[in-house]
Amino acid sequence: MSPIYIPSPPLNAYIHNLYYVDGRAPYPHEKILPDSRLDLKINFGGAVQAYEVDHAEPFATCSDSWCVGLWSASHIVDWPLDMQYFGVSFKAGGAYPFLQLPVSELHNQVVPLDVLWGHCAAEIRERMYAASTIEARFALLEQYLLARLSEAPDGLNAVQYALTQIARCNGALSIRALSDQMGISQNHLSTEFKRLVGGTPKALARLYRFEQVLRSIDPAQPVDWAELAYQSCYYDQSHFNKDFVEFTGHNPTEYLRLRRRVHAENPQRAQYLRLLPGD
Repeated sequence: MSPIYIPSPPLNAYIHNLYYVDGRAPYPHEKILPDSRLDLKINFGGAVQAYEVDHAEPFATCSDSWCVGLWSASHIVDWPLDMQYFGVSFKAGGAYPFLQLPVSELHNQVVPLDVLWGHCAAEIRERMYAASTIEARFALLEQYLLARLSEAPDGLNAVQYALTQIARCNGALSIRALSDQMGISQNHLSTEFKRLVGGTPKALARLYRFEQVLRSIDPAQPVDWAELAYQSCYYDQSHFNKDFVEFTGHNPTEYLRLRRRVHAENPQRAQYLRLLPGD
């Protein structure tokens, strides 16, 4: 199990956790499904290459440090043999105070960290590399993130409230009704979401609902797809299947076959619902 570190306040209001990965991936070629959260990685191992699905040439080769924006489509990653990196998993809406740019600019993008933080990206990587223990590296990363944390931007409270409501309903709610309840226009809420979260409220609601679908699937048990679609508040089976193919690139039956394969071959890897073998 990869070491995970929960940061102290006030960082924990913006960050799920810090984590460390060391070793070889069980599948060197993996598909990563869409995610509502942003992620930052500081790398000490080999380069990671990212591909669009069905494209032979990588759109990004990441060697030092990089930031992964909100993804609304699947992409493929080639992991190195010597995989070793620290990561920051931001909560939805949590990355903006550290990046200080409209998060929509990172949508479906993998961006080198020096583009965002300049020479500071290399500085923190070098200091962490020189630290003697994993714990010391976590402490340095936490200190640096605290130093980067700016004041909460205008609009963040409203966005966080909306995110809480979307998460509480697992994405199955009317964004128009939510904006009316909040007393702001749907367009204004959408603008604030793009700036602070990286996508529209409707796009986040779709991702939250689909993430709940993935959490509901037990690969060791038969799956009643019609019942799962109904429980997840999809209009009909066709709508459910359309989202499934759009987010995963597979129909539900194909996806379940791959989940079962991972569950049988690498039970520990099976806990990461967004990762599938890339072949």
